[in-house]
Amino acid sequence: MGQVIAGRFDLLEPLAGGGQGTVWVARDLRRQQRCAAKVLRQSDSAALLRFVREQGVQVDHPHLASPYGWAAEDHEVAIAMPLVAGGSLEDALADHGALSEPLVAHLLLQILDGLSALHADGWVHRDVKPANVLLEPTGTGAPHARLGDMGLAMRVSDARLTQLGLLHGTPGFVAPEAAAGAHPAPAQDLFAAGRTALRLSLIHI
Repeated sequence: MGQVIAGRFDLLEPLAGGGQGTVWVARDLRRQQRCAAKVLRQSDSAALLRFVREQGVQVDHPHLASPYGWAAEDHEVAIAMPLVAGGSLEDALADHGALSEPLVAHLLLQILDGLSALHADGWVHRDVKPANVLLEPTGTGAPHARLGDMGLAMRVSDARLTQLGLLHGTPGFVAPEAAAGAHPAPAQDLFAAGRTALRLSLIHI
């Protein structure tokens, strides 16, 4: 058994690290199932505010990997999400190169389906890109994509928690109006989804 946070999330092995925290393969001891747990130290108040906002994106949809619970203890807080073990579309590009047009269309429809549910609940993702689209392991079956990493998501109605003039998102996928400082809007996610489809087809954009 590894480190257990708040008696609930048993951290088994690290998956990825970044500015928003470290993602672990974990066991949810309450649900008795494996999950992905993002862990953040409660030292950066701005990062903690974003973390609290992220755990609020609990939109249950087959093409989203949204948080479903959280726990906090001492100086650490963890958010649990479904464990999607097939890698990302960015990994698929690195392994196989550009995808066929029918496959790109299939995946784009799934991404848009997930975004539709997210937008209907009042959220804007703000960081749609191949690295944030995860794949369920389906073997030889049709690919099943889930849009994950809600770390930059915010409600359209929310006041900004970020500084004006500071670009959020990934260059190459940020809509021009977002780069110019416009308030987050669903159309910006649709632009990023289109750029994602282009990258899947051409690799270099």
